[in-house]
Amino acid sequence: MKELLQMLENLSNDINSFFENLSRRQRTPQQERNARAMRRWWRSFKKEGELMIPFIVGILLLGFIGWVAVTSAHM
Repeated sequence: MKELLQMLENLSNDINSFFENLSRRQRTPQQERNARAMRRWWRSFKKEGELMIPFIVGILLLGFIGWVAVTSAHM
């Protein structure tokens, strides 16, 4: 049991150190440009998303109602 706990503790330490090293590393200039472009795209998507999300939910709801109507008609 002690061995298992030690293995889990080591695994936890390894995972923590991996993410710490990942967050501390420097991005290359290309990665920085890509990150900036992605943030810009995400901001514009969120602005459009205010209208897009209800529209998509409505389409899914209509599709579900249509599917229920078609499957219940064959019963």
